Amino acid sequence: MSLCFERHKEIYKLDEIIFSGVCSMPLQVWLLLICVATVGSNSLVLSPILSDVAHAFGSSAAEVARAAAAYGGATALSALVFGRLTDVLGGRKALTIGLAALTAGMALCAVSWRWEILALGQGLAGLGGGILLPGAYAMAAKVAPEGEEARVMGRVLTGWSVSLVAGVPTSALITDLLGWQSVFILLGAIAFLVLLCCQTLPRNGGGAVQERGLALFSLMRLPMVLPLLFICLAFMSSFYGVYAFLGDHMRVTLGLSASQAGLIVLVYGVGFGVAGVGDRLIDRYGARRLFPVILAVLSLVYIGMLLAMTSLVAMLLVSFLWGFVNHFCVNILILLLSRAGGNRRAALLGVNSAVTYLGAMIGATLFGEVYTAYSFGALAVMASVFLVAAAFVAAFVGLRIPGANSSVRP
Repeated sequence: MSLCFERHKEIYKLDEIIFSGVCSMPLQVWLLLICVATVGSNSLVLSPILSDVAHAFGSSAAEVARAAAAYGGATALSALVFGRLTDVLGGRKALTIGLAALTAGMALCAVSWRWEILALGQGLAGLGGGILLPGAYAMAAKVAPEGEEARVMGRVLTGWSVSLVAGVPTSALITDLLGWQSVFILLGAIAFLVLLCCQTLPRNGGGAVQERGLALFSLMRLPMVLPLLFICLAFMSSFYGVYAFLGDHMRVTLGLSASQAGLIVLVYGVGFGVAGVGDRLIDRYGARRLFPVILAVLSLVYIGMLLAMTSLVAMLLVSFLWGFVNHFCVNILILLLSRAGGNRRAALLGVNSAVTYLGAMIGATLFGEVYTAYSFGALAVMASVFLVAAAFVAAFVGLRIPGANSSVRP
């Protein structure tokens, strides 16, 4: 027990490092960051506790992973249908609706007794997440000063670091101490508190975008949207497919506890957060120039994971690099899509979130079948192939993104 506390007491020092660049953010950006952190904690929490939940239900890891697939599918559908709510209703109302659904979903997960009930709760949470993520990203791009879009977006994306460095490892520790149900109780309480805080935001925004301009096919005709969404699908399918089963693989292979498996997620989050110091490079050198290179490097990280999968120390090192490179991938992808969307950015980022969680669903199902039939190594190879395809599209199709050779300005 003391060993768990020793390993996790460093979380607060790591949080201090990651938060050092965001202490002066305005309240609106803080709330956007916390919304992303809350959604991120739920979407990533199942991996290190997958074995515990499966044991409690008398199910297999692959069956419990279907709950993550349900979350991904519901988030994708919600983002596609409701992601535009920030454009139509304004940020305050959209965040309130999304957080209410997320809170209700966490409550249902906390009282679930079968994996099907857990999947239902995750689906309800996904409806909220599909509203929150595109809304948070769109609002970040909207409030950013000209020429500083990557920096501000990076601050909001720090929410993923918070979920990875604090949320997920802490959830793993809570699972060891109090049981996995307590994790969802905590996440539901946080979502409800954020919901209350969002009521302090001003009642403005929304209503300026006509329904006709938000049609899905209209968005698909915008320059370079389809190639960027293909990159998003390949990138996210790879990430969630590997992430969903990494904790289970390491626990089975090395006999780790939930909190020990959570260390891998913690180190990933540190890498993701530390990469934020380089966000200004995106504004300086241009997202288009950097994107294919970053995607190609990420494909090599997955190959490194294949080589490191039998050693905890080696996997911790690779996980740091994984998080570091992923930060740039997410930032560049969202910035390019936000720029392409213009005054319809929330609607387009809703489509992006839909594709993101379609990738999460593919990762939890397709990769799950491969994991069951073969091994974790096969997942790393699949992910690397997906990223090579994404880098090819970014290099040879993305060259024609209008204006993407310079700083990205929505």
